[in-house]
Amino acid sequence: MTEHAEYVSPGHPDRLADAIAEGIVTAAVRDHPLALVGVEVALHRDRVFVDGRIAAGPRAIDVAGITREVYRSAGYGPRWDPAPESLTLLTDLCEEALPREEEDVRPFSDDQNIVTGHACGDARTNFLPVAHWIAGAIGGRLHDGIRGDARLAGDFGPDLKVLAMLERDPVHGPLRRVVWRRLVVSVLHRPGIGAEKQHRLLLPLIQEILGLLERDGLTGAAATFSPDLLVLNGAGDFTVGGPRGDNGLSGKKLVVDHYGPTVPIGGGALSGKDPHKIDKCGPLRARQLAKTLVRSGADSADVTLAWAPGADAPPSITAVTTTGGVRRRVPDAELPPPEWFAIARIVSDLELLTVDWGERVREGYFRDFNARWER
Repeated sequence: MTEHAEYVSPGHPDRLADAIAEGIVTAAVRDHPLALVGVEVALHRDRVFVDGRIAAGPRAIDVAGITREVYRSAGYGPRWDPAPESLTLLTDLCEEALPREEEDVRPFSDDQNIVTGHACGDARTNFLPVAHWIAGAIGGRLHDGIRGDARLAGDFGPDLKVLAMLERDPVHGPLRRVVWRRLVVSVLHRPGIGAEKQHRLLLPLIQEILGLLERDGLTGAAATFSPDLLVLNGAGDFTVGGPRGDNGLSGKKLVVDHYGPTVPIGGGALSGKDPHKIDKCGPLRARQLAKTLVRSGADSADVTLAWAPGADAPPSITAVTTTGGVRRRVPDAELPPPEWFAIARIVSDLELLTVDWGERVREGYFRDFNARWER
């Protein structure tokens, strides 16, 4: 049985778009705690287009400043195009102070939606699917390692993707040992660096990262890996990347943002939406409940919340656990009371008004050990 998962770096076009959208959300909520935000971002080459609605405080959100800082922090300019200062920003925004009548209905869902939460019983991966955790750990540390090394940052750009392919033990329960099948890495590089030099420069960093994962308790992460299992820029030269090589759109990396391809997800993206929207707060609460269930002894747990417009809590709550291969629907009497799922309660309990959402999309919505909703 093979388990797959992907990671995309902050310099990937879709992730740039997500980070801009989430930067706008963070700024709006800081300006007004009940801010209503629903924005989307599209980008290509040196153009960025932002549309949607921002209803917050009296001050206009510095969308241009947020956009340029996202590009800069991802690693664009001066070595890698497009440079932040050369961007052309186009907008079609309904931007206004939040009307008083809309403040009163923020605790109620403004749309229908289905959201899901998942956890598997392995604390080594913060209760996330192993391949999903490993792909994110390798990709995030590889991106940071390149950006933090002046030589590597000159040779390799900020656009990076990772595909982890692992063999899974078919026995039910937590994974006992990581067994590599393939590690695929695609990374933007300057012209003139051949495949042999790319391997010589990046393989030691990749092996170092795998060694750290092994020391963190993921047995086999380094021991079962060998250089012949690495596919680095398998399609050949990758010298035109980032927004120069592809367009980007916020909300496209739904599976990466959730749990990888082995777990069903709900209907909406998290990015570009304020914390009172169900697409944002609902999956975080569902994940919190799923983690509680596996900490109580289940091998894995899946939570589904179905919301109707105008509701302050989901009319439908379903939780299913798997233990030793046996699936069990959790009786309603064993679930938290309906008020625990109320939007205002979720926002307050999980302290969602204080989150830096731009940083959260970069790190992964469900990866952080220290986030309030991960406890």
